[in-house]
Amino acid sequence: MQQQRDTDNNSENLNEEDNSSINQHVPQFPPKKAPSFSMEGPQILVLLLQFRCSQGNAKRELECQLIKRLVNIKKNYEPNRYRLNGTWAWKYTNYLYENSNTLPGPIDNTGLLQIKEPIRNRDYFVLTDTVWKFLLEEYGGGPEILEDRIPPSPVSNISSTTDRAKSADISMMSSVSQQEYPSEIPLKGLKNELFYCYMHSILQCLMCIQELNHFLLNSINRHNGQKMLYCRSYKEMLLQIRETQSDYIKINTLRTTVSKKFNPKYQHDAQEFLLYLISMIEDEILEVNKEYEKQQQPKMENIVKKYLKGQIVSELICKNCKHKSIISEEFLTLSLALTKVATVNQSLDEFLKDEIIQDYQCDNCHKKKTAVKKTRITCLPRYLILHLKRFKFFPKQSKITQQIKFSIESNFCNTEYKLIGVIVHSGSLEQGHYYSYGRRQHKWWLFNDQRIKQANKMDVQQQQGYILFYQQLF
Repeated sequence: MQQQRDTDNNSENLNEEDNSSINQHVPQFPPKKAPSFSMEGPQILVLLLQFRCSQGNAKRELECQLIKRLVNIKKNYEPNRYRLNGTWAWKYTNYLYENSNTLPGPIDNTGLLQIKEPIRNRDYFVLTDTVWKFLLEEYGGGPEILEDRIPPSPVSNISSTTDRAKSADISMMSSVSQQEYPSEIPLKGLKNELFYCYMHSILQCLMCIQELNHFLLNSINRHNGQKMLYCRSYKEMLLQIRETQSDYIKINTLRTTVSKKFNPKYQHDAQEFLLYLISMIEDEILEVNKEYEKQQQPKMENIVKKYLKGQIVSELICKNCKHKSIISEEFLTLSLALTKVATVNQSLDEFLKDEIIQDYQCDNCHKKKTAVKKTRITCLPRYLILHLKRFKFFPKQSKITQQIKFSIESNFCNTEYKLIGVIVHSGSLEQGHYYSYGRRQHKWWLFNDQRIKQANKMDVQQQQGYILFYQQLF
């Protein structure tokens, strides 16, 4: 297959302009390619298993990722399409993207049968076969209503609603020596020849985290490096940056390492790449430490847990029997909703606000009653990463472009932080580009693939931030 050249390279013009004009300039980029069903199937199945084993906020974030993949997937045949009640769809959307913990309950399509001429995208939304199966399996309900104007799939011969739900899983499956502590990593651009802007923007912000750079440069050696593919690939990139005389490098090993998960012929989401890369680095540390423990060797420091992970606790209090159910979970990022807020601090306050949950099934009194959910952060990480939910994939794909104010220095939960990195997404969901701002060498810089340009605080604060990286002040 002929490779499409990523015209993210054309966006180098961004760096040749005054920073003041960056918000007005949206480069022209190639249409987003939909991943093939056969390629995405196994990855979706892994995500599905993770989703079903999780709980609390982590479960919702995994469900957001699942819906996004299922909605965007491209199948090799024209599937059946199903109608979904508009009211239920919006309840589900609020749960996914607005940090509401009130589940939408079973699907109720009965009202659609009583409307003579229901209006699409108001009274109902049209779902693909795979999305419908997933929702039906997770939430139940019905009835099943085929979209008349779209012919049924010739390969779909499942007879009943129950069989369709049970078949969801099957359908998805088808398819060097010690270095001194580095004060800074040198400023180098990252050459883009395909759809790598999402990766480059994340890596430039991660290189603002000195503890991570130091660990990877000093703790990965020939003895453990063979078993730490992601850590070794990251270290090779850092060494390449330190040794090159050029203004930019082309990442080779790390791109190859992540290619099974992030196909280079498609665009991908920066936040998804961030979570994946950091999780893989931590997994490799934990695996090596298991062997070290058996060999009675000193363990490696879990750099991810020490500096990047926080802890959040959700407490559910039944109003009937006052029983408390507590869920504690670690987080790498906090995903914040953008509805009815003007600042990042307001969005975090909304995230932590008490919420009334209807029809709560209590584990103690076994009755469906009202409950109060209290959420609090019990441990803030040294580096706090905030993900602003600008992208919605259900029931319609859309991007929130409103300006959310953020400060260079902020107080979150009585803890002082300074901003060190910002990921920005320009353009639309179909034709978009990532670039980033990072604080390095005591200055702000704009990183746009292979081009780098000095910036200032005002440039940074004018951006429509997508991911914000904060460092604790002591």
